[in-house]
Amino acid sequence: MSQIVDTLRGVDGADARVIAHLDALDFTVEFIREDLESEYSDRDLEEAYQLLMANQVTGDDFKDLIGEEFQAQTLFFENVVALVLPSARYEAVSASFDRREPFPVIDLVEAGISDRV
Repeated sequence: MSQIVDTLRGVDGADARVIAHLDALDFTVEFIREDLESEYSDRDLEEAYQLLMANQVTGDDFKDLIGEEFQAQTLFFENVVALVLPSARYEAVSASFDRREPFPVIDLVEAGISDRV
């Protein structure tokens, strides 16, 4: 496993589901929790990759409007929290977690940012 996987999995209160590296043309699943392996097909993962990359490009453009560094996108669903940590214009780490209250979103973002430095 990569360092970012270890870092994100080490954040208290965040039970990782799937962690993947996203590149301009492809993605690599670095971690998938055992109980979820059969839930996601290759097609599901490919579709998620395409949607996340499209969303990252618009987020990067939004950064210019705000005038600050774009650090992360967070999507909150009923039972899942998805986090995208960009490292370059067309590169990022995507991680999803079980949603529990309270959820350590700031801790995860800071851990992800510090791991990239």
